[in-house]
Amino acid sequence: MKYITYVVRNARRNPVRTVLTIASTGVSLFLMMILFSFFSVSDASSRSSREYNRIVALNSQGFSGMVPIVRVREIAAMDGVVTATPFSWFGGKLGEERMPFAQFGVDPETFLSVYDEFAMPADQVKGWQADKAGCIIGRKLALDRKLKVGDPLPLRGDLYPVDLKLTIRGIYDGPPMRDLRMCLFHWKYFDDLIKASSQSSASGNAGCIVAKCKSGDMMAPLCRKIDAAYLNTDNATRTQTEEAFSKFFIEMLGDLRGMVRGIGLAVILSLVLVGANALAMALRERTTEIAVLKAIGFGRQLILFFVLAEAMIVAGLGGVVGAIGGKLFFDSVDLSSYSGGFLPFFYVPWVTALVGLAVSVLIGFASGIIPAILAARLSVVKGLRKVV
Repeated sequence: MKYITYVVRNARRNPVRTVLTIASTGVSLFLMMILFSFFSVSDASSRSSREYNRIVALNSQGFSGMVPIVRVREIAAMDGVVTATPFSWFGGKLGEERMPFAQFGVDPETFLSVYDEFAMPADQVKGWQADKAGCIIGRKLALDRKLKVGDPLPLRGDLYPVDLKLTIRGIYDGPPMRDLRMCLFHWKYFDDLIKASSQSSASGNAGCIVAKCKSGDMMAPLCRKIDAAYLNTDNATRTQTEEAFSKFFIEMLGDLRGMVRGIGLAVILSLVLVGANALAMALRERTTEIAVLKAIGFGRQLILFFVLAEAMIVAGLGGVVGAIGGKLFFDSVDLSSYSGGFLPFFYVPWVTALVGLAVSVLIGFASGIIPAILAARLSVVKGLRKVV
């Protein structure tokens, strides 16, 4: 450890180059934290849904197919099902906002029984159920847009040729891993508007059906039972657990995980090359100094240590800035509020941040190994000859 001061001083000799190397590593790792944390958060959210014993039935062709609304009642009446609700996406815009938030038509009589982790005052529940044009919103959505109970919430139709003139009747809250940025309104109100529009053929569509089962053991049999019941109909279903449905939704984006892994490897390779280039330039400037060190008794192993330690310290500082800094940044800034409902919540797990930090140190080692070997093998005569 007595040589660390010397190594740090070497790293500080050209502060501009060192800062730029740290910055390039930090910015790249910061962006990678966003990509990899997206999957970490999605997986954690999917796992957390297991305890709620919910299944999701949608058309076997995906979201483009219809699920007749009558099936909500039929599924709710099956043995082992507590209750069920339609879950129909609207996708409207609030005012001139370009980024939508999650909006679903549901059954207000059963929704809070299906999603019993959500809490809302009893008077707000009654107000929502009594007002056909009423809606409820999540606590985070209310904070993002400074909305309160009683405020109007007009949504301009985008996917559908109808506008919803809603009034906020309640604000729900729930556990940290649940979506607190949804707007939930009466499915019947939405469907009545569709019937009177130019897309009347789209009425009667539940979107998908979310059902709560009495126990986790009953979910798989109920999924098979529902799909078998509608197998030979015009609108066959694909029923799965809420956890599987969440993963299916991510899979719809394609092989995003593989793409991100490929991007990550490319970023790591580029950082190794950037670090190696910066270190090679620094060592070229110190050729004579390295020769002098070897002449006065510093061995190859020690020279190797000096160079590798310098490379790993610089890259490690980049990891602190990008990985640990990214973790602390997203703990204070909620990225999910800018995702239009695609990310209900977002954070960088400590495991992901620490892996990013470890990767930065490995980048430093990989970028320094060749310059370090070359420096260790430099002959005293050749090094001193550069003075002449």
